[in-house]
Amino acid sequence: MPRGRVPGFYGDTFWPSPQERFDWPPPPVLDAEPYEIVAETQCQLTLRSAPDPDFGLQVDKHFQIADHGMSFDFRLTNIWSRSQQVAPWQVTRATREGLLIWAAGEPFTDADRLQKQHEDPGCWFMHADSTATFDGLVSAGAHAAIGVPEVRTTSKYFTDARGWLAHVHHGILFLRVFPDLTPVQAAPRQGEVEMYFNVERDYIELENQGAYVTLAPGQCLDYRVQWRFSTLPAALATDRLTPELVAEIEALLAAGQGTAGAVG
Repeated sequence: MPRGRVPGFYGDTFWPSPQERFDWPPPPVLDAEPYEIVAETQCQLTLRSAPDPDFGLQVDKHFQIADHGMSFDFRLTNIWSRSQQVAPWQVTRATREGLLIWAAGEPFTDADRLQKQHEDPGCWFMHADSTATFDGLVSAGAHAAIGVPEVRTTSKYFTDARGWLAHVHHGILFLRVFPDLTPVQAAPRQGEVEMYFNVERDYIELENQGAYVTLAPGQCLDYRVQWRFSTLPAALATDRLTPELVAEIEALLAAGQGTAGAVG
């Protein structure tokens, strides 16, 4: 997204999850303040945040050019003298266009997420006990999709997935690949995949989260994400979920190497 189109809401960032830890805004030290360059080569870059005493965390970001795109390695380190629970959370802003596709995972079953949906009608969870509908959401077999222009109100969709999320836009397939979670591994009131639609500010957020874990003092967690890109055939329909579009996604999934996330 062009810098300045929506001041403060562009590009890619990384937060600690769950959001109830900070509500809003995100921790400035980890989100928007300058990072130190730790290492740099022609194809790789490592950045490190300042220690954040308020949240007890420090973030390292490693970027590397990879086949079909780029890989991200995030590290969250607990700098507090006590244990804390946290999950990694990558957030990417994009234009409010295109089609979002993922492999539908298992529905949430907990009462707390359903309570959050009742408290905030803008939040919608793929929940076994929910009868609410979400604009633009369609399902076809093992896959689901949201037509971005069909989402008419500012809202957010939370779902379990199968370790990937695709955004099809202007004939380009943008595929995010990350560790697959079960619903119980996600942070409270969060999801493996979250998609935010801001109608007033005309942008969307593509979000993926790792497992919610306990970090002892000095312990860290690592979270790897891959971005892969391909140009789609000109004759391929990209405004709806089709077997042909799924086949293109599956081919790009097969083209790259797997990802992993761990506590270190």
